[in-house]
Amino acid sequence: MMAANHNNEPRDASYTKEQLEIYTDKKGGWLNKDSKSIFAGKFQKDLFIFAMAIGKNRDKKSSLKPPKQANVRVDAMTEKQKWALLSISISESKNLLCLKDESPLYAEAEEYAHEGLSILISRVEKYGINYPKSLETELKEILSEESSL
Repeated sequence: MMAANHNNEPRDASYTKEQLEIYTDKKGGWLNKDSKSIFAGKFQKDLFIFAMAIGKNRDKKSSLKPPKQANVRVDAMTEKQKWALLSISISESKNLLCLKDESPLYAEAEEYAHEGLSILISRVEKYGINYPKSLETELKEILSEESSL
């Protein structure tokens, strides 16, 4: 399968400095292979896309205040991850012409990812190590709602 031609794709996607510790694979970070996180051993791009999806599902986004950490390598994202990100802007603008310039679309995804990660953090604080079960329950509810449409 041939890769899509991406127009003005940024080099990196960003998150805020306050979320830096979570996006790390160092001790205490959610990506650390020894963490209790469902993201243990995963990559920043995986956490970013997951957080973005949660933010979008909840329709929550917020502007990122500088300084931002531009560390999520876009060229490391799979085509499926890139299209998941781009599909948000397509659905909101209802216009494929938004793909002419992808850089602002990544900025919008960053806003959803920021809020999505905040939601995940609150889940961890509320449910502790059992937070994946609460996410699973919510996902089942979403899928049930979608199938009844």
